[in-house]
Amino acid sequence: MATGTRDRILDAAESIVIRDGVARLTLEAAAAEAGLSKGGVLYHFHTRDSLVSAMVERMVAGFDAELDTEAGADDGPPAGRYTRAYIRASVRRASTPEEIRRERAGAAVLAAMACEPQLLKPMRESFDRSQAQFLDDGIDPVAATVARLVSDGLWLVELFGFAPLDEPLRTKVAAFVEELAR
Repeated sequence: MATGTRDRILDAAESIVIRDGVARLTLEAAAAEAGLSKGGVLYHFHTRDSLVSAMVERMVAGFDAELDTEAGADDGPPAGRYTRAYIRASVRRASTPEEIRRERAGAAVLAAMACEPQLLKPMRESFDRSQAQFLDDGIDPVAATVARLVSDGLWLVELFGFAPLDEPLRTKVAAFVEELAR
């Protein structure tokens, strides 16, 4: 669990959404889960929407950090580096309890966004930035975009449990798509 008060509140909010569903997420519930007063939560988040928005922003920042890590570890040709990093970050399976919890929270936050579309703004902006980088990655922009769409699709089917692929097929699909970025 994160150590800062703001992160502690976000962790608490994610736990509530995972355990009880997004309808149960209130500032009071987040305060109780985090072991804080409601005033302690209000200091950081004035509304439930601002709390959910911060959850989305943290999810986006975490993915951006994974992208940076993957791009830095890529020893392939410079052309397509961003696309390959995106594929790897998107299809990488969560392996630690913290990563699994974050993925589940991501699904719950995305479900909540269906009711509050304006809270998707950080994700829309992230996807817009990514698409611009795909188009300028030094490979065929169609291949880069197809790789992005397949990666996003793999992520979403696993997030929502929509006929996720078994591991051997998933690995082969990811490798096939990564070849598009070479």
